Amino acid sequence: MFHYLFTFALLFLFPTLLWGQKLIGNKVYPELLWGKDEEFDIRDFPNGSFIYHKDDFILARGKLFVGEPPKSNGSFTYGTETITNSGKWNNDTIELLLNGKPNQRGEVIKRLEAGVRFDPQFFPFRYNLGRLYSLEMKYEKALVEFEYAKAEMPDYYKTYLHIGILSEITRQTYYSIMNYKLAVEKNPYDTEALIRLADHYIETGLKNRALLYLNKALKIEEESPNVKLGFARLEMEKGNYHIAYKIFNRTSLTTGEGKIKPYDKKFHYYFAETASKVTDYETAEEQYTKMLSFINDPFFATVSAKVIARRRDIAKKFAEAKRTQLDDSEEEVAPPNE
Repeated sequence: MFHYLFTFALLFLFPTLLWGQKLIGNKVYPELLWGKDEEFDIRDFPNGSFIYHKDDFILARGKLFVGEPPKSNGSFTYGTETITNSGKWNNDTIELLLNGKPNQRGEVIKRLEAGVRFDPQFFPFRYNLGRLYSLEMKYEKALVEFEYAKAEMPDYYKTYLHIGILSEITRQTYYSIMNYKLAVEKNPYDTEALIRLADHYIETGLKNRALLYLNKALKIEEESPNVKLGFARLEMEKGNYHIAYKIFNRTSLTTGEGKIKPYDKKFHYYFAETASKVTDYETAEEQYTKMLSFINDPFFATVSAKVIARRRDIAKKFAEAKRTQLDDSEEEVAPPNE
């Protein structure tokens, strides 16, 4: 068992500008988003560290977020393999999930469960296993893993987000709201927890309270796709689908430099739903298809991919029918050949 630095870097496929910058050992690390405004002495850094993968999994690295993670103090066996490095085992397991065959999820869970048995205090095992249980809709088991993860890394805000989501699913409303608010407290630079709170109040009919949280998020990041999603959802609940459609259409998911912004992938689902309402079935099909490309997203902890695929297929049929109707209309009004 070995202990890692309880601090995170955000690892996205494209580099992203964030709100916080930190100076460590006279070097600026703009990609680090610590949450609370804490100062760290470089002498306190142990040999290992954690980073956050863009698909919401935790990976292990060496000192200061680079290189291979250090070896464990012990070892465990999995099948015929002898595992001497928990960090590398974790990383290889997540790589198998992300780059392997679609049916690999069961094997990935077994590997993480074996890791937890060997090193129950290793944060990536707990967090990643919670994520996988969520995707398998094993909500109670997922909650247990995230509670353990929270105990190991109490200042990491995304753990509270997941506990909030799972508590809402299991109808523990008070605990859900409490954890969303804790996520806001742990990381005041991020809008996701505020949007989750707004979502909760939209779904419970308290639109004015939802608006309060959306306005708070707006002050943090005006051009955030998540904030735009929140306002679009508010309009959808009011039945103003054309207004929501305009919000989605005008929301950019990239920066001025063409880099992808971090955003909640359920943006594509609600865009598709809105597009269907205003009979833009081509956009609906396109957005459902994009949603299905993020099959490991937390969204699929509550909505089956089969449901989204079915809606995509229906949108595709309507889009084809609409195109045929337009083609027929053009033929009717075409002038006769001379």
